[in-house]
Amino acid sequence: MSEDTNWSWQDSEEPKQVSQSERVVDLSFKLTCQCLHVDHTSALHEAINEALPWFSQEPMAGLHLVHVAGSQNGWMRPEEPDELLYLSKRTRLTIRIPKARIEDAHNLTGHTLDIAGNEMTVGRATEKAVTPSDILFSRYVISHDDDDENEFLNAVASELRAMEVSFRKLLPGKQLNLRGPQGVVKTRSLMVADLDLTDSLTLQERGLGEGRAYGCGIFIHHKGIKTVKPDDAG
Repeated sequence: MSEDTNWSWQDSEEPKQVSQSERVVDLSFKLTCQCLHVDHTSALHEAINEALPWFSQEPMAGLHLVHVAGSQNGWMRPEEPDELLYLSKRTRLTIRIPKARIEDAHNLTGHTLDIAGNEMTVGRATEKAVTPSDILFSRYVISHDDDDENEFLNAVASELRAMEVSFRKLLPGKQLNLRGPQGVVKTRSLMVADLDLTDSLTLQERGLGEGRAYGCGIFIHHKGIKTVKPDDAG
């Protein structure tokens, strides 16, 4: 693409004041699970859909893949997709759903899921409001196989404009391949900063690109753009 990318870093304006999404909520489930494969994308997606058959059909439903700390007590988070992540008692399974589906989603409690041979028993859920932030981060946004960084940013910018989301700063990060339901998908992490708070809610409600049901295009709050380098945003 030849589109000018000067838009990716512009001066900020005063945000509007809004409190929380009226459309979606995060459900954070307690779980009992010793370990998961680093890349549990397709397996977790399939297990959630077996327990909640409507999940993939809901446009605003999204799956937060399970993450653990990058390092702790001398342990470093493994990188290879078939290595194992060992979960702590604080680890949660989180899904983002329309508020109309809250009661249906609570039916996940009590299920024991088979995640590629790793057993996960799902406990009770806590409802967490989706609130605005001027800085949002997604670990996985799907990109095309031949996209370089500028092409990726131009595609992101076009989609944000189509959603009527105003943005001023885009910061791409790590590339990572995931095993999606239809095969390997190429992704990049992405930070969107200096968002109007109403637009922040829109982006969290709608996500970006395809793959929400298996963890792609889901945005969460981030601590701040000045503390992150492009190569370690993921």
